[in-house]
Amino acid sequence: MSSPAGIKAQRLKHIIALLLLSLLVFLPGLSSLPVIDRDEARFAQASVQMAESGDLMDIRFQDQTRYKKPAGIYWLQTAAIKVFAKDGERKIWAQRLPSVLGALLAVLATYWAAARMIGRRGAFIAAAMLAVSALVIFEAHIAKTDAMLAGLGACCFGALAHMRHGGGRKSSWVFWIALGLSIMIKGPVVPILCSLTLITLALWERRNGWMKLLLNLPAILVFILIWVPWTIAIWLMTDGAFFVESLGKDFGGKLISAQERHPGPPGYYLGTIWLTLWPGCLLLLPAFDFAIRAVRNGKGSDAPVVKGMRLCLSWVVPYWILIELMPTKLPHYALPLFPALCVMAGVAAVTLLAVREFSVLRRINAALFLIISAVLIAAVMAGQALYGQDGTSNSYLVYGIGSIAGLCAIIASFALWQSKMKLGLISAFLAALVISVPTYSYILPGLTQLRTADKMADILRAEGIKLPRHGGPAIVSPHFTEPSLVYRLGTSIDVTDKADLFDMATLEQGRVIILDQKRDMTPDIMANILNTAELAGLCLKTTQAFKGFNYSKGDPVELITLRASACPK
Repeated sequence: MSSPAGIKAQRLKHIIALLLLSLLVFLPGLSSLPVIDRDEARFAQASVQMAESGDLMDIRFQDQTRYKKPAGIYWLQTAAIKVFAKDGERKIWAQRLPSVLGALLAVLATYWAAARMIGRRGAFIAAAMLAVSALVIFEAHIAKTDAMLAGLGACCFGALAHMRHGGGRKSSWVFWIALGLSIMIKGPVVPILCSLTLITLALWERRNGWMKLLLNLPAILVFILIWVPWTIAIWLMTDGAFFVESLGKDFGGKLISAQERHPGPPGYYLGTIWLTLWPGCLLLLPAFDFAIRAVRNGKGSDAPVVKGMRLCLSWVVPYWILIELMPTKLPHYALPLFPALCVMAGVAAVTLLAVREFSVLRRINAALFLIISAVLIAAVMAGQALYGQDGTSNSYLVYGIGSIAGLCAIIASFALWQSKMKLGLISAFLAALVISVPTYSYILPGLTQLRTADKMADILRAEGIKLPRHGGPAIVSPHFTEPSLVYRLGTSIDVTDKADLFDMATLEQGRVIILDQKRDMTPDIMANILNTAELAGLCLKTTQAFKGFNYSKGDPVELITLRASACPK
């Protein structure tokens, strides 16, 4: 039996190791990865405008209201801008810090939850799996809501685990505060998840005295104070329009029909979870097998593992069914389930470290893990081949990284096949580190053809043109209209097709026009602008076209700029 001091020392070692592991995969590329269209760019730009205006209530992208998500994430990003960026600066890494903190919170909360259910060894494996999972790393690198939502959801999950295992009223404080903050981040998502979990447990166990701990009136009052005052204020300020847009159109619309061109059939998450949870998917099938066996064999038992698996299944299954039935499908909708899935995988790993088990599912999972690893690694190398700089040392480095990661994945698969769990876990973690750290610090930032907005900003600077956010001339871009261009160049640029391209007065005053030569009508538009300028006594200067790729639309682009210049004598 370990002494209290020994338990505390081991817990501290685990926490330090998890923090170091998390920072190792969350921080590389945080500043060099370009702002990503479209969601991140919209969140980041809206936060910039909030910081510039000082208005913490009105959420806008350019002059359009952005009434989709509550103000919480914008406030966090605005605070980061105020601390780390000067006027007119765009430091996307600062706006990504709340996502890093949310991902860290998810990892530590998962350890806190799992330690109560499956012991510290399994808890460490579970939290480490969450830290290196592909989707968690990705969300930690982008400035939007989902990493912070995952962290707050994991806190609620951990609080329920502690309340079920004699954790006392302190756990209910964690639950209600995290639940209130989650509403300010993404509305009703975590409350729905928690409600489904509690209803499932109430119907399943029929002995729910522990739920009385939730009736902590002071904690409930704090929960109300976290989000209700803002709710009332935004209702009055927008005359209810925020909730019509946010709950009615954005959230409610996704429950009724596929929104924003993101449809998917039932079973979508059953397929994508193998990629998004990688390399934690190494034990996905044994995880479910263990959980189902535990609750079946321990029917009516109050053993910590049995109670823990009932909580995990109640957390995962009802919500998973809900999102599978929703017409709108996006991989990150399943992210709040990851802590429970990793806890289940952690206890399956501990079992396999002790005995040979799950003989059939283990081998099926090993084969699937190898296939998924090959797909993921091939996707990274294909990205370099298609959108990177060909014929450079970059390509050879990427292929080398892919080869090492592939070797680690092969070892992990064969180790799982033979039930050599320690070797399998080490190899899977190494595969994740080898592929993720270089991908975010080196490979993705080097995909030059995807950095269209950054390249345009560089071209304008090379031409001696100030960016609009630094007081430069007006810019109109009727073809390439991605939010990243607004973020990089400035709030005032016109990215609609409404602008009068033949307004010679604004051209004479310095306006810059950005056109996409890949568009069928562009040669006619350019010829008409040149003719109109000649009649007005103006000469136009063009920059050399550069080729890029608009990954949001799946279209190649070839951008060129036009502006007035001195006519030759």
